[in-house]
Amino acid sequence: MKRAIAAVTAAAVLASLPAPALAAEPELRTVSLPFLWPTARLNDVTADGAGGVWVGGVQGRYCVRWGDLCPVYNDGNPVVRRRVGSSWKEYPINGWTGQGEITRIASGAGETWIAGSRSYMARFDGSAFQKVAGPTGSVSVLATGPAGTFVNAWDLESGERVFKRTGDGWTVVDVPGVDYVADLQALTATDAWAVGYENGIQQKPAAAHFDGTAWKNVPLPAVSENDWFRKVVPVSPNDVWGITAQRLAHWNGTAWTWIAPPDGLGELVDLTVDASGTPWVAPAESAPPAKPPYRYSGGKWEKVTIPSGTMVNGLAAVPGGVWGVGTQGDGPAAFNGS
Repeated sequence: MKRAIAAVTAAAVLASLPAPALAAEPELRTVSLPFLWPTARLNDVTADGAGGVWVGGVQGRYCVRWGDLCPVYNDGNPVVRRRVGSSWKEYPINGWTGQGEITRIASGAGETWIAGSRSYMARFDGSAFQKVAGPTGSVSVLATGPAGTFVNAWDLESGERVFKRTGDGWTVVDVPGVDYVADLQALTATDAWAVGYENGIQQKPAAAHFDGTAWKNVPLPAVSENDWFRKVVPVSPNDVWGITAQRLAHWNGTAWTWIAPPDGLGELVDLTVDASGTPWVAPAESAPPAKPPYRYSGGKWEKVTIPSGTMVNGLAAVPGGVWGVGTQGDGPAAFNGS
């Protein structure tokens, strides 16, 4: 009887307690953009380290078609905007000439860099972007953070090489086991990761770690098809996330493991990790209806709700939320949420 009374009492106490709050479903909502000329596109979004974001892309592209040809066309003009509070701010892009677009933005450890068409590269000095001579050829990767500023640059004579900004110049960096470096991100000056692919008979994902002294190749689980790393996000020495085109990857301080993406999501193109340590992934562009982003929480995938008619293909985490860039109809779009 005492057990029955105790059980009834416990049940009454539990019933009187407030119900636990359900975790909110992840959602990204569109954010108003500054005026952009017609035929604009946003290519990249990056946290600015102060709670806001940088976005970059192009505006004013056009093509006057004649059959399958474009005898009259314009490559557009570069776009760089910074979200400060609830408004967007524009800064001069000094040393830029002609048409083209901003393809990459990197920000970290108090530095912000951009790269764009015709091998243009610039560093933000607090009031404007100042052109910086690149190491060679065209830049395919741009990263900056506590371990320094790095680019992966290509030219016809030497092919792909990684360079680190050293003083006013660039120094070649050897990353063993990674023939093409697609991303390079640092947690500290003595803890950095470079990911990409090893180019043999087939492209295989490859990763290397910097311990403050040297870069060392890190083994990965085998894959059976062509695939390679696109992004890496170090959260702590024992918690690093990455994506290849076809899978999510996690480093636990000892080894990398693969995590299959949601069914039907398609190729992955971007990754960010929010303040709670939860990774978010963005899919490649696809035929309508567009595939939404997903986040991997508690060992399972959760679909991110986005407005109808939009697509998100770039992500960046900021304190308290996540930003994205993509398209809404035929125009550019920016998003934020959590």
